[in-house]
Amino acid sequence: MLVKNSIPHNELIPPTLTYVEASAVTIHKKNHAPITLISVYVPPPHSADNSIFTFDIEVLLQIGHTPVICGDFNAHHPSWGCTTENSKGRSLSHFVQHAGADIIFPNSPTRYGTFSASTIDLAITKNFLYPFEIHSLPEMSSDHNPVLFNFFLTYSLPNNNGKFATNWNLFTTTLNKLDLQNPYCIGSPSQLDEYVRNIESQINHARVAASKPIKPNTIYVDARLKELSAERNYARKTFQSTRSPVLKRYLNKINKQINKLDQKVEINSLATEMTNVNTEDGTIWKFVRPFKKKYKKIPPLISLAGIANTDTEKANCLANSLEAQFTVNYISHPDTEETVNDSATCFRLEISPDNQMSGGPLFPSEIQNCIKNLKNNKSPGLDRFSNKMIKNLPKRFLFIITTIIHKPSSIK
Repeated sequence: MLVKNSIPHNELIPPTLTYVEASAVTIHKKNHAPITLISVYVPPPHSADNSIFTFDIEVLLQIGHTPVICGDFNAHHPSWGCTTENSKGRSLSHFVQHAGADIIFPNSPTRYGTFSASTIDLAITKNFLYPFEIHSLPEMSSDHNPVLFNFFLTYSLPNNNGKFATNWNLFTTTLNKLDLQNPYCIGSPSQLDEYVRNIESQINHARVAASKPIKPNTIYVDARLKELSAERNYARKTFQSTRSPVLKRYLNKINKQINKLDQKVEINSLATEMTNVNTEDGTIWKFVRPFKKKYKKIPPLISLAGIANTDTEKANCLANSLEAQFTVNYISHPDTEETVNDSATCFRLEISPDNQMSGGPLFPSEIQNCIKNLKNNKSPGLDRFSNKMIKNLPKRFLFIITTIIHKPSSIK
């Protein structure tokens, strides 16, 4: 492994391995956790057990907090772009899924034979949160292409464009002017997927074209607190999509930093306000006025035991109420179990193949009724479609949606 002298690093002696050849080095960057780069070579498959090498990969993943294992794995599997699969590829795919790791691979093959092309030069990462790009370069004279793997230690979070005001009439008009393909002409699953992606893209573009940003309120927020909040929100959104435990720990860490900084900012703000208080400009009276308000007593509370008037009775009433709310439900109740079993049985009968189409085909009027019942104050999903957008779709989109729903059953 060649490392530039200006990059702080140190060589690591890999542990004893049974099957894999490896060399390792740790990169140290200021304000970043160390990154362990491991170069490996896995010999081609032979008659022995081809899953043994995954034990060595598991050992290498435990060398550092952020390991990056790169090299020739001689493993074929469709998951990383190969047209065929072998026993090594199946073992590696199964191992990665259960180890919480990720396989990074380029879009084009890395090895070219006389009549074949495959992707066997890969990277395995764990706890790796940096943006990256990977390419197979058609250079040099070897049958293996060099693979360029770039990851960026300095990056910026996406800009939050704030709130927008959408002209829904313009949104509907823009979609009505689109020249869309007739969905009845779709003849394969790949064409159907491409058609749905195109529809999603057109609807999102129409939303952007019909929207204008709203000028935000000028409320001062500490710059560092604003930066941490944006980072926290981005990490939460990514975690909700991936459910990675690494992102969950990172999210909890940022929340703790925000709480500490928020408390510090509030204390400093109060100290500054108290320092600037004086009797000449009347600021002292504004500062004292909230403390002069009369204390409002809690009114009597009605409980199962009667009316609670004293503080002790009110405290006991609240304690009993909270205890009842946080008590685990008694799920072994025979009547409840019978009701659940009946509901589950009816549900299975409704979704069985015999009864799946018993209600007949789906009509656009049924979809329209479902859309009318959608609530506006719901967050959009990964497709960025809000319920307000769906409600303002043109009428012809109801027929497109109906055709898309029925299309899979007609494609052979």
